[in-house]
Order: sequence, then structure tokens, then C-alpha cells
Amino acid sequence: MTAALLIFLRLYAATAGAHVDFKTQIRPILEQRCQPCHFAGGKMYERLPFDRRKTITRLGTKLFTRIRDEKQRELIRQFLASAK
Repeated sequence: MTAALLIFLRLYAATAGAHVDFKTQIRPILEQRCQPCHFAGGKMYERLPFDRRKTITRLGTKLFTRIRDEKQRELIRQFLASAK
């Protein structure tokens, strides 16, 4: 399966009321949009490691400067709401 199809399926499952999982649903979006800088070896990793749930929860919707797709944003919003 292509990465886009996997992301779509994860988004669909999340919008259907399923639990939003950081590892399988949020992290792939961040890997697609924020590599290599915010992942291991990247120049921003020490300050803002995007492979950590805590960082994403702390940043909240500030992530949307790089995430423009509304379906991906909605999934992140659901994740943030469930992380409170």
C-alpha cells in the first residue's frame, strides 16, 4: 500500500470515532511533513523532537504551520483533545 493510502485509512478510522493513536496515526503524518529536521539526526531534534508524544501535546495546533491538509489537522485536533 502506498503511504498516502495508509494515512487515508488511518484518518478514516479516526474520524469514525476510533481512538487516535500517536504511533500509528499521528507520527506518520509528522514523519511525512517534518523530516528530517524534527527526527533523530535533524537540526531541530534536540529542541523539538517530533517522535515524542509530549512534544506534540505541548506544541498543540502550532504544528499547523507545516500541516495544511484539513483531514490531517482534524486528526491531530482529536489526538490533542484526547491527550488532555
